[in-house]
Amino acid sequence: MASSGKSLQYFWLRRLHSLMGIAPIGAFVLEHFFSNSYVFQGPAAYNKMVADLQGLPLVLFLEIGLIGLPIFFHIVLGLVIMATGANNFLQYNHYRNWMYFLQRVTGVFAMFYVGYHVWTTRIAAALSGRIITFADVEHLLAPGWARWLYAIGIVSVCFHFANGIATSLITWGITVTRAAQHRAAIVCWGVFAVMSVWGLLIMREFV
Repeated sequence: MASSGKSLQYFWLRRLHSLMGIAPIGAFVLEHFFSNSYVFQGPAAYNKMVADLQGLPLVLFLEIGLIGLPIFFHIVLGLVIMATGANNFLQYNHYRNWMYFLQRVTGVFAMFYVGYHVWTTRIAAALSGRIITFADVEHLLAPGWARWLYAIGIVSVCFHFANGIATSLITWGITVTRAAQHRAAIVCWGVFAVMSVWGLLIMREFV
């Protein structure tokens, strides 16, 4: 009976984890990419976008309640799932086993990258009483190691999100057959490619 209860708990943990990864976190990633795309119009447009976002009513509640806490719980649940799961990609060299492994690797890297990004571009700026500007991000990405960190971080976030969609479709019983999972994988690889290029092009504008 206890084992059955734990299995049921894990069942709902997986579903809550995947749901939060798509909404609100995945939705926020897309919005974040869209907002930062103002950089293609130049530094002035980017600075205005940041100022407008920071001027939104209840912006602190939005950042903490709708973004910060869901990301925190997604990370905690992810670490629990990682600790209780088994990586068998070496014993069973199948596609989904490798995707399972890469999802965990990119998740860990994305966790540290997002933490660094949030601290340097939001928390540190807020503590000093200022709003991040184009020049600040340009200075942040000046060192070579920072550019590599951001490039790998962006690709990791994009992979984690795109592969997370494919995994969620399986978890929620939407793509049941192998053919359906294959089609979903192709679409998600496309999402990964488009988002990665999009994110890297945004970063390049600051370099």
